[in-house]
Amino acid sequence: MHSPSSTSTLPDDDVAPIGRLPWLTPRRLTFFVIGWLVLFALGSAFVSNPFASEPSASARPDYWRVMYLHGLLIGMVGLLALLTTGVLGLRARHTRAWIVGGVLFATVVTALGGIFDRQIPGAEVAMWVQIFGFFALDEILLVLLLGMLGAWRAGVAGTRTLPFVSAFLATGSMFVAALMGHLAGWILEFGNFPPAVGWYAGLLGEKLDDFDANLVGSHSHEMVVGVMALSVSIAAVQFGYHTLSGRARAVAQLGLAMVGVGAVLMTMMYVAMAFTTWGPPTLFTSADGTNGIAGDDVVTGLFVMAGGLLTLVAVVGGDSRARRLIARPVRLATLWSWALLFATVVVAGYFIELNEVYFGAGDAKAAGAANDAVYTWLHQDLGLFLFPTLVLVLLAVERLVVPRYQDLIGWVTLTGTSVLFLGGMLFVFANPALHGPGYAVTTVGLLVVGLALLGTLWCGALAGGTRYCPAERLMRARAAAGGQGR
Repeated sequence: MHSPSSTSTLPDDDVAPIGRLPWLTPRRLTFFVIGWLVLFALGSAFVSNPFASEPSASARPDYWRVMYLHGLLIGMVGLLALLTTGVLGLRARHTRAWIVGGVLFATVVTALGGIFDRQIPGAEVAMWVQIFGFFALDEILLVLLLGMLGAWRAGVAGTRTLPFVSAFLATGSMFVAALMGHLAGWILEFGNFPPAVGWYAGLLGEKLDDFDANLVGSHSHEMVVGVMALSVSIAAVQFGYHTLSGRARAVAQLGLAMVGVGAVLMTMMYVAMAFTTWGPPTLFTSADGTNGIAGDDVVTGLFVMAGGLLTLVAVVGGDSRARRLIARPVRLATLWSWALLFATVVVAGYFIELNEVYFGAGDAKAAGAANDAVYTWLHQDLGLFLFPTLVLVLLAVERLVVPRYQDLIGWVTLTGTSVLFLGGMLFVFANPALHGPGYAVTTVGLLVVGLALLGTLWCGALAGGTRYCPAERLMRARAAAGGQGR
């Protein structure tokens, strides 16, 4: 297997797996998806002000915002699937063809449907457009699972390792989450049809709306953490897990084992929470049970997110060629994005859960209700969506962008995420005023991160391809001749 950090990319990145579509290479589709996500994220500002889209933690989600957001999230999963295929070396032609075709279809169709799927009932055409995109997501995840099984049975190098196993478990968890989402959407649209749906809810002693809410909650939580688990698994492979030794390898193994166990535990928990009346216990309670950390948050935070952080610390810092992290800004930015994810969702989230008397958990009369409302937005849009997406984008940068452009993208990303996190913490814990200093600093951070994404598109799609970039062609020629490249 070629090293992801070598001067040439994997051959499969530039080979179209669908013969009738020679222009549809994984490289081009990867940058198309990144560009599509950037455009769709800009469009979200016209759907709702992201800084004020969540009035409180207890507010009922706005249907249009949720469905529009699916247009972003499906693209994120599509990008993850493309990277997984390449990094894990899933080279079976039918696997690559179905992944590439499914990603293109799911990304575009789901997003277009989300623009117009504003209400239910009443927007059935747009809804069914999105549903076809959701089915394409099922196909992507199923093909990934089958492709991994095929590689395992064929004894492909790297399959009998912790990263591969954790990647398989994470993909399976995402597939289960997708199926729960389908059932939740069915109930939302068709209600008690067939009557067995309502009968089952009654058997649980719940109203149909409560059963549906349980499905939605389990689906959303499991899917987003499943994406994290798969992301860190492939990052470990790309960043040289197989070359580690000694203490660094032991730490990486511990982290990946935590991620894999976390994927299994959370799947079991969220399925139980969706289809039964069971709920995870609240831990570290105080104030007569008002304060405390939800049991599922403990599993996802301390297994998947903390395990992922351990893994990245080991593979980024344990590579003997990257002892000076400052020399590898793309990898450093990847580690930093995950660390900020952990700080935003786990550290800040646990602190708020342990102080719910002050923050209120949606109670508008609580002293920290305004702070809690800001955090509701921030932990979702930044901690669960943006930072994990940046991890994927940076993996694509290292694989597909000419090395001489990578450092700049890495440093801009490091700067933007740092400013963004600082602004977010000011926004939540110091001054939750809508147009206060936290708002201003967070906005600056978002703009800098946006520059990094635009730079990725420019350097990757326009200047980073082997067909258009003389520097890349020269490095490939030197490598083929046995010469030295960067």
